[in-house]
Amino acid sequence: MTATRENFSDFKETVRSATDVVELVGQYLRLKRTGSNWQGLCPFHNEKTPSFNVNQERQNYYCFGCHKGGDVFSFVMEQEGLEFREALEFLAKRAGIAMPKSYPRSGERSRQELFYRINEASAEFYHKLLTRSPQGKIALEYLHKRGISDQSIEDFQLGFAVQSWRQLYEFLSKSDFPADKCVEAGLIRRKSSGPGYYDSFRNRIIFPVRSVAGRVLGFGARVMDDSLPKYINSIDSPVYTKKRILYGLDRAWREIRREKEALLVEGYFDVISLTQSGIPLAVAACGTAFSEEQAKLLGRYTERVSVVTDGDAAGQKAGIKVAGIVLKSGGRPNIVGLDADEDPDSLIRKEGLEAFQARIRDAAGYFGYMRELVAERGDKPASRERAIRRILEDLAFFQDGDLRLESLLAELADTFGVEIRVLKRALGETRRPETRRRPEQSEGSLPEKAAVREDDRAELIEKRLLRVLLHEGEDREKLLKLLRPEYFSDPVRARLFSNLVALGRVPGSRELGEIFPDPAATAAINELTFLEMPGQSKDNWVQASALRLKLKALLELNRDFQGRVQAMELAGEPVPADLLGEWRHVGEAIRSLRAEIDQVLEKQKGS
Repeated sequence: MTATRENFSDFKETVRSATDVVELVGQYLRLKRTGSNWQGLCPFHNEKTPSFNVNQERQNYYCFGCHKGGDVFSFVMEQEGLEFREALEFLAKRAGIAMPKSYPRSGERSRQELFYRINEASAEFYHKLLTRSPQGKIALEYLHKRGISDQSIEDFQLGFAVQSWRQLYEFLSKSDFPADKCVEAGLIRRKSSGPGYYDSFRNRIIFPVRSVAGRVLGFGARVMDDSLPKYINSIDSPVYTKKRILYGLDRAWREIRREKEALLVEGYFDVISLTQSGIPLAVAACGTAFSEEQAKLLGRYTERVSVVTDGDAAGQKAGIKVAGIVLKSGGRPNIVGLDADEDPDSLIRKEGLEAFQARIRDAAGYFGYMRELVAERGDKPASRERAIRRILEDLAFFQDGDLRLESLLAELADTFGVEIRVLKRALGETRRPETRRRPEQSEGSLPEKAAVREDDRAELIEKRLLRVLLHEGEDREKLLKLLRPEYFSDPVRARLFSNLVALGRVPGSRELGEIFPDPAATAAINELTFLEMPGQSKDNWVQASALRLKLKALLELNRDFQGRVQAMELAGEPVPADLLGEWRHVGEAIRSLRAEIDQVLEKQKGS
């Protein structure tokens, strides 16, 4: 290893030591301590029950649902779409550690990183036009009239796109960004007739939209007069998907987690106004209807989401729809209704910050809001029934027996003064066909499920035995004598076993990443560190489990011999005597091994 590589390895470990995995992962999702681990909903796949584990002592993570695992570097690589070198730079910058200039750069940047660079350069370009150019003065005056302070302009890096067809395009061209990638990012467009390009945003206030980690993903753009469309937004790109992003979350997530509440407002200006007024809990959808993905994103930080909506019919309808999405995604929605001519900023200016906070605090919740609407409309039985059935449409998402469903039905019954048994009957009528139990999930599939469970059991045995090899002790020495790579059904686990045996000792936590550098092996190792093991009372489980793996391998070999012999007999070919002898030897080994397993199990019962 060269001196440069040694220095690079030391620098990597410096960055790793300066980054706490729990704090890092906690920036992206809400974690809860469970024993020695932290748990949360996996950020890499959709789930309702937490299966994502983070261990602070070992500084790693693993998801038992999608089987992704690793350390701080792999987490950032997966979450932000970066290559290793880029993840190292990201974490070094986050920790305030300067990246040595002498280190050679990686060959080709990842596709996502190129889009980040294009967006971030464009955001800086728009910001300079707003704050440092003569053309930006009129836009600055407009923002000041809207009550946006210079500090907020800096904090949110607001910008201005001038009334020009090619100003951004020429800047990006001079910066050597490929035109086709700038088109894919939605910043410029191809001319419909003839060659050439033109800017997507012109004569508009620019709002950079960032990831939780602060990377610029896309943009929102607003006119300064009454022309339409009032807002246009970046198209979806390799780094930007509108329905999965919330404006302002990069600045608000810490306060949202601390206060255990988020405010979901209508637009960019509402987020900025509330933040500079002293309520840094506001986020907004980015030019799209609020989605389930956005609800789950908020759910990483808080259960309680207050939806701030207009008081007119359209606002009420929108607020109810959003509350239903939050409810189905596991949150506790609240609806804060404003008057038709109000927005959060104007309300704070008129009544003050404390009055706005009181409105949020005194809001009656989703069910209470629906009850208040019914009361405003005369409290007629028909209106009450429509409101209840509308709520039941959201509750139909939950399965029977779900404890949260029982709690919500009790709350609904108390809010509207209806018996729970009546609500349950109405819920059954409301359920959509897809929420009902499918016929193919009945008794007919039980044998297949039993086979799957048996396979899962064998897989669990392999994993537990591998974990034993990561620790010194008598059981480890016993396994080294009993196991062979061919006993493992999974090639990755077989390779892990072979490498651990070849090493000749228990590896340290730092060595594991060097011995098993590929993603598949790294994920397998991380899963092992979070695996639950049998109780200490089962003294012989290690020996019994190893023998079972050997038996499973012998049974598979026996089936292979049987298939070969049958194929020869069907083809009318003579079966070689040595083949029959090998098959007979396997059969004897199986009988002997079964007897040995029985003896071990008898000892286990007696202990």
